[in-house]
Amino acid sequence: MTQEGRRFYDETVNSYDFLAAAMAWHGDPGKRNGGGPIWAIFDHDAVERQGWDPTPPYVDPNGYFYSADTIVELARRIQNEFQATPIPAATLEATVARYNAFVDAGTDTDFGKPAPFHKIQTPPFYAAWSTPLIHDSYTGLRTNPSAQVIDYQGEVIAGLYCAGESQGGFNQHGLGRSLVFGRIAARHAASSG
Repeated sequence: MTQEGRRFYDETVNSYDFLAAAMAWHGDPGKRNGGGPIWAIFDHDAVERQGWDPTPPYVDPNGYFYSADTIVELARRIQNEFQATPIPAATLEATVARYNAFVDAGTDTDFGKPAPFHKIQTPPFYAAWSTPLIHDSYTGLRTNPSAQVIDYQGEVIAGLYCAGESQGGFNQHGLGRSLVFGRIAARHAASSG
């Protein structure tokens, strides 16, 4: 669900199109993008089917995971520092009711989700932060082989280093990139000192 309490995509599709749909403009007159927060809304039956444990340390109740006995109460509890406005409880309740009607009908007329199987109907209800994160960008700060940041004129900015996913120029992600260039930056800074 969007931060406005609406579905925006077929939840079963496993593709990068989800990212585009999550980040798309959803009609907000303030022209904020639709990116986040995005919430996964589910019920006790889903927890049982999947074998999840919705208690800490498996969930973060500090702004990223909520539960309540009704959908309206759930919407009212969702408070996240990145949430521009509270989720309208009536909108979330109507969205869940519409989805449950699709389960009864056996077809999703909003997104063509093939045969929705499970209603969201058994308390407690849950909301889990599921906002997509974008990483592995070729863009970022330009650096030299010593991990020093280079300005627009190609000159080194003294004392400024960059490592990890904020470093542009190539597609290598994860801890390897951070560790290698972090070590290079540290060694260069120590020897320049």
